[in-house]
Amino acid sequence: MKLSRLFLSTTAAMVLAACGNLSDITEDGQPAGDTPEQAMANLVWPKIDKARFNHDGSQFGSWPNWDNVRMVERGMNKDQIANLLGRPHFSEGLYGVREWDYAFNYRENGVHKICQYKVLFDKNMNAQSFFWYPNGCNGNSSFNLSADFLFNFDQETLTEEGKKVVDNVAEQLKSSKAKEVSVAGYTDRLGAKAYNLNLSQRRAERVKNRLIEQGVTAQIDAKGYGEANQVKACKDERGQALKDCLHPNRRVEIKSSGTVLKQAVGGQMNGGLTGPTPLYNK
Repeated sequence: MKLSRLFLSTTAAMVLAACGNLSDITEDGQPAGDTPEQAMANLVWPKIDKARFNHDGSQFGSWPNWDNVRMVERGMNKDQIANLLGRPHFSEGLYGVREWDYAFNYRENGVHKICQYKVLFDKNMNAQSFFWYPNGCNGNSSFNLSADFLFNFDQETLTEEGKKVVDNVAEQLKSSKAKEVSVAGYTDRLGAKAYNLNLSQRRAERVKNRLIEQGVTAQIDAKGYGEANQVKACKDERGQALKDCLHPNRRVEIKSSGTVLKQAVGGQMNGGLTGPTPLYNK
């Protein structure tokens, strides 16, 4: 009898110890904090090697169906999310759990990467908020800007609207603590190759200078590629219709590599709202 009671007491203690969540969550399914920044910083992320979804071998987490990941939305219940993503990959608790964590594997440019994904539920167990760790996961950002919008025809001076666009990119690069930035200028295939190459270089340099003026301290490489790497081919159009068709080729691409991780209070690391862009934002 005593042994039975001891067993029940031990079991109850284990269950209670496993109750709850990793993070402090409000009743409406949001991370707790006085400010959005503090709430984000208060998120707790489990260590990858603690994932239960590893089966045999050395890889942790799953290789998800990204179409399913894109279908996840607010208001879904646990069974609906489990049907799309599978059961959570970590052990947050056994009772009243309102936080699910996943580890997702993917490849970008042939490189194996991994993202952590967190779902927070409200008191009624409906999903309400979603987070990624690290924010952006791969730490890379990519911006494809229309040269027609940034510059007037055959000009290298940024328009007023173009300045606003580049300034917005600058703020994102600074907030993401980008370490290296590349600015690539492109033209369409109309006109002389040498002229297009020179124009694309001057435009890339102008965007680079604007980023520096706005406080971007990352190493910035600016290069013009002229009519190389066309993203749209137009064969049957003539005159203005051809110019309009070739519009996507007249562009400035800004790419960065770095990290968006920030050290939070208590040594915890926060996440963010952005997933692995090439896959999640199809």
